[in-house]
Amino acid sequence: MSYTINLPDGSVLCTILDGTVNNTASSLTLVGRNYSGYGEIIAEDLVDLLVNFAYNVAPSNPNTGQLWYDTSAKTLKIYTASSTWKIVGSCTSQATAPTTTVAGDLWWDSVNKQLYCYDGTSPYAAAGWILVGPGYSVVYGKSGALWEQISDGVTTQDVVSVYLDGTRTAIISSTAFTPATPIAGFSSIQVGWNMSSSYTIYGTANNASYLGTQPAANYFRNNINNSGTGTLTILNNGGVTLGNYQVATLSTAGNALTITNNINGGNISFKATTASVATQYLSINAVSGAVEVAADPTTVLGVATKQYVDNRFINANLWGISTAVTAPAGTSNTMIATTEFVASGLSGLFPYKIYQGNSHMWINDSGSGSANLVIDGSTVMTATSTGVYLENGATANVVTATRGASGDASVASTGYVRTAGQWWGNSAHRSAKIVSTAEPQAGVNDAGTFDGDIWFQIET
Repeated sequence: MSYTINLPDGSVLCTILDGTVNNTASSLTLVGRNYSGYGEIIAEDLVDLLVNFAYNVAPSNPNTGQLWYDTSAKTLKIYTASSTWKIVGSCTSQATAPTTTVAGDLWWDSVNKQLYCYDGTSPYAAAGWILVGPGYSVVYGKSGALWEQISDGVTTQDVVSVYLDGTRTAIISSTAFTPATPIAGFSSIQVGWNMSSSYTIYGTANNASYLGTQPAANYFRNNINNSGTGTLTILNNGGVTLGNYQVATLSTAGNALTITNNINGGNISFKATTASVATQYLSINAVSGAVEVAADPTTVLGVATKQYVDNRFINANLWGISTAVTAPAGTSNTMIATTEFVASGLSGLFPYKIYQGNSHMWINDSGSGSANLVIDGSTVMTATSTGVYLENGATANVVTATRGASGDASVASTGYVRTAGQWWGNSAHRSAKIVSTAEPQAGVNDAGTFDGDIWFQIET
């Protein structure tokens, strides 16, 4: 009766007839029922399994999952479904490196907690073991660059931390944040490489982004033109020196500011840009010591040169200097007299005019003499050789004459003249005639008090 040999998955490997053997279905010789000498064959199959077909040539007719120890390469291999032999790696865990191994073997350093792989170039020598990781020994602590996550209190930030013997020396981050749990040496994390405040970078750098927490672009170079938005303070009295040959110096001494041209005979110029042209308006002549300006003054605070003053004042050439307020007519004080005041006669300096305020007397004696009297700007009297005339409604103020008045110095008023027609007689008697409806009474109707007066009563 034949045997049917099945694989672990239930599939049929082969069928062996009675009294026969099968050495093609696998690397073993499979014996059928009642085969003569089967004991030796079974024994050899068991030995092959025991030594994993140890030989320098791969076993024939292998089955998937079959092991083979390659004696030439000193490696254990397993047959795969892709008809290839794959090396089965070995790993040894001990305190010291294995002394018998081949390329590809692994060793777990049980003391330092590190994994090594043997390169096979230095058989059994320590130099042949290549460190796989981690890159540090637990005896000394973390060392090298390690990927980590640090919480900022809201989310976790991905960073790379650089350690040396268990101490974090630097943090590389793509975002800026503040660790929720304080980290020694790192109060805050910025974008880029963050060095612990306990460490310093030494060496030569090709370029730097920050100096003193400021971008490198914020600093002045000493060999190119520069411009800035901040103020510049020089904290020494020596100040600033300009020029290839130290031509000019801006310095201080006490509370004094000094601008010096250090070149013998060198002038100092002050310029301003007018109509896009730099124009010199003030200069100091180093030879003569004179301070010179470019133009005559046109403003209230303009600087006048000696030449400008000479041109205006030498030989009393004062015209055009200034315009003054013309004083009122007849003014007599310390005001400057304008040409208008003098020429118009407002000064009262004419030999034929006398001024006092707004009133004046004008006398003309060229040919036929005349005189005018102006009171408060109005002519009130004109006098000629023929007499005196009152103008513009002016009246003569006279003393009212009485019947007993004597002398001829008083000017008679019209009232006196009208009344005088009622009087007659000489100065001794002054007899008068009185015409009235009522009896004359002294001081009321010019009643006389002398003998000889006559009263003519008029009917009412």
